Amino acid sequence: MLREVRAILRNNYWKMRATARKIIGYPVLYNVNRVNEQNYTKRALLIYLTKPFRMKEDDPRFMNHQNLRQCKQIASILGEFGYVVDVADVEDRRFRPSKRYDLVISHRVDLEPDMFPGDALKVYLFTGLNHIVHNRNVRKRYQALSQRRGCFLMPHRIHTENMPFVRGADALIGFGNDFVVSTWREIFSGPIYSFYNYGFHEIQFSQEWKDFSLARKNFLFWGTPDYVAKGLDLLLEIFPRHPDLHLYIGANLEYDRAFCRCYRRELYETSNIHPMGWVRVNSPEFYQLMNKCGYVILPSCSEASAGSVVLCMYAGLVPIVTKEAGIDTEDFGVTLANDSLEEIEKTILELANLPAEWLRERSIRTRRVAEAKYSEEAFVRRWREILGDLFKQEGR
Repeated sequence: MLREVRAILRNNYWKMRATARKIIGYPVLYNVNRVNEQNYTKRALLIYLTKPFRMKEDDPRFMNHQNLRQCKQIASILGEFGYVVDVADVEDRRFRPSKRYDLVISHRVDLEPDMFPGDALKVYLFTGLNHIVHNRNVRKRYQALSQRRGCFLMPHRIHTENMPFVRGADALIGFGNDFVVSTWREIFSGPIYSFYNYGFHEIQFSQEWKDFSLARKNFLFWGTPDYVAKGLDLLLEIFPRHPDLHLYIGANLEYDRAFCRCYRRELYETSNIHPMGWVRVNSPEFYQLMNKCGYVILPSCSEASAGSVVLCMYAGLVPIVTKEAGIDTEDFGVTLANDSLEEIEKTILELANLPAEWLRERSIRTRRVAEAKYSEEAFVRRWREILGDLFKQEGR
């Protein structure tokens, strides 16, 4: 009960802060890469997050989400290409450019392209599936829940399908794999570049810490709302039927009280389901979960290189995901054939019954792939490749 009260108070606090920020407004930050503007002839605008540029370099909150570090890394790379970089916040609905920009990278789909000069190179930064596909998938999940369970919940994230900045962009750059890119191909015919999310290099991994014979029976769901879109409801209907298997939930469930009411018995009265609350990366609680569990499972209907999964991969958890997670599991993880209850349950049972040595080998392989393809170094390298190719194609 105390944990629930604290979570509610924390959620209300952050909601009040977000509301206050919308009223007060967001500052536009100029020359965030701190260059001598007299030596630069080009200027770029990044419309994403201003918060990381107002944080101290050693602020522990940089490990709350990868996008905080990524914003600063993108700005730094743009500086390497000769740009002075300004940053506006994606939530700033009152933003209007006061300077002339040679390059605009925006995470906002609703900006009119003519806000910027005709010769400005306009790039949309996507962090998920094409909004039309996302909305269709999410509505389907909620409709299925109401039919199965009789719970009529409201989706958390239905995105606008009016996307003038996307349709007027010169190129798209975003998180994910070829599947994610394919959803944007439905509405955009120009160049589309993708890159992978990453795990933090601070995350430790050692196979010697883990009892894989026990871990193969333990699965971790680790994520943020919306829990129906991410498939937690499906897992909560599967695991009670298999009391020898355990589902650990690293999530701030109290954020969605309607969901918790719908699944109260499974969440709080089922012995093999363990709601752990929000877990800070690299904390003792984080490593307890990583050592206890063998798999991270995310049967989501809409992601793009799902950050929660990638972080767990860095700790050696073998991923079980839908194709909509935007992660190519290759020979280290498992991509579900579909998101049906039957397919998810069959996969869970098959993996739980594999030998401990199989899981150990896959865990080691997962970490190696994460270090090679889902690292900060790979992220920076890929962004340099993308921008180099884009500027070459555009003659910049």
